[in-house]
Amino acid sequence: MRVGRVYRFEASHRLYSPSLGESENVDVYGKCSNEGGHGHNYELIVVFEGLPNPTTGMLFDRRQADRRIEECLISKVDHRSLDTVIDEVTTGENLALIFRRWLLEEFTDGPRVSSVEVVETPRNHFVAS
Repeated sequence: MRVGRVYRFEASHRLYSPSLGESENVDVYGKCSNEGGHGHNYELIVVFEGLPNPTTGMLFDRRQADRRIEECLISKVDHRSLDTVIDEVTTGENLALIFRRWLLEEFTDGPRVSSVEVVETPRNHFVAS
C-alpha cells in the first residue's frame, strides 16, 4: 500500500555552481542563474509505503506525519532562500534527493518513505525514490 501526502511551500533559489565560471553557469542554467535568484510555489508529494494498521485501516496517523514533515522539512525551507539552507546546487533533482534524505532520517519508524516528488513548475517534476 502507498499513501501520498501533498505539502506546499514558497522559496527562492539561484541555480549556480561554484565549480563553474560565470559564463558556464549561464550556459548551463540560463536565466535561472541570475544573481538575484528567482522563486517558486513548490509542491511536495511524500509517498509512504507499508501495510495498513488492521485496527484503524490506515497506513499512518496523517496528522502526526504532517507535524513531523512541517518540523523537519517545511519549516526549514518555506519563505526562505534555498541556497542558504542547502549546500548543493538547488536544482529540482537535488532538492528531491535532499528532501528524501531528510525524511528518511526523520521517519525511521512506521511506514517507510517510498518517494519524494518536488513539483517546481507545471512542467518540472522531480522524483526521488
